[in-house]
Amino acid sequence: MGETSAVRGGVAVVASLGFPESGKQGLFRDFWHPVAWSSELGPAPLSTVLLGERLVVWRGPSGPVAAPDRCPHRGTALSLGSVDAEGCLSCPYHGWRFDPEGRCVEVPQLRAGMPIPARAQVPVHRCTERYGMVWACLGMPRASVPAFPEWDDPSFRHVACERYRWKTSPERMVENFTDFGHLGYLHDGLLGTRDDLVVPDHRVRREGLSLLYEMTMEVPNPKGLFAVADLDSARGTQRNSYVLSLPYTIHLVSEYVARGGRRVLFFAVQPHGDGTCSGYCYQSRDFDLGGADEPYARFQALLAEQDRVVVESQEPLEVPNQLGAELHLPFDKVAVAYRRAMSELFGPDRQDEAEAGAALAAAGGGGTCS
Repeated sequence: MGETSAVRGGVAVVASLGFPESGKQGLFRDFWHPVAWSSELGPAPLSTVLLGERLVVWRGPSGPVAAPDRCPHRGTALSLGSVDAEGCLSCPYHGWRFDPEGRCVEVPQLRAGMPIPARAQVPVHRCTERYGMVWACLGMPRASVPAFPEWDDPSFRHVACERYRWKTSPERMVENFTDFGHLGYLHDGLLGTRDDLVVPDHRVRREGLSLLYEMTMEVPNPKGLFAVADLDSARGTQRNSYVLSLPYTIHLVSEYVARGGRRVLFFAVQPHGDGTCSGYCYQSRDFDLGGADEPYARFQALLAEQDRVVVESQEPLEVPNQLGAELHLPFDKVAVAYRRAMSELFGPDRQDEAEAGAALAAAGGGGTCS
């Protein structure tokens, strides 16, 4: 992996090529990723791309099915076909029918009594349905589908936001949702204010394949079209509790301290493996249950669009897998912890960790995860 080094402000910075797509496509096959909203699975099959593999997803009698989007006969996209009442998928080219287990159950061109070749099948992947979303795992799962405990809680109302397709890496997209430093500056009046940009102290701890962290902060009350806060004044105190499930899912509970209302963000990223990714997001709340859902969806859409423009401009596209490749300050603890955890998953050479620690110390950061 090629690198160059430079000195900026007395701090050595190492530039690397980041997490290569080929590596992610191999390693992260063993995790669950969202591939569709459940509502998208109607009578027709769906085409999508996960970790560089084109998939066809359809609804079988026992739940969603995911398989490579190519017929074993001539490589035709099965997503152009149709699904019958038995949950079998028909190829649009020759009409071969595949059951939800991937077995070919009919080749119309064969004479009656002729056996269907054993190779006439599509290898189905693990696929399940949780939280109104379809999840797929291309390998052997290393962990369960990330938890969204409020989903079955009747005291919460859930709003499915639009799917966000960004021209960036999934790591960049996830890091954006963990970055405290930009909340008041980029999202002035929505998630913070430019007159109060100092990030409060917080700690990050690692538990298995998850990062857990909390932060209490003062937030504005975005009224009018974006009335989504349980506040009765211009500002209020909000306690944020995060669980970042590696590699690409975030669960955030924001509690408004004075009134006790909770707003929950559940965010999961689909890594397409082609330089783009898609974010699936819920805005959930246990207050304003009789209110309209539109302001919550509109609020999240505005935040996402403000973020998209910035994140798509970031270079390199991939998050560098060596900590010294970019400058880190004390308020970047979550990003540092995330990059370390991802590097441990990916297993690259972390030869410049000591240099990154020295850079943090020089910047007055001290430790990186406490």
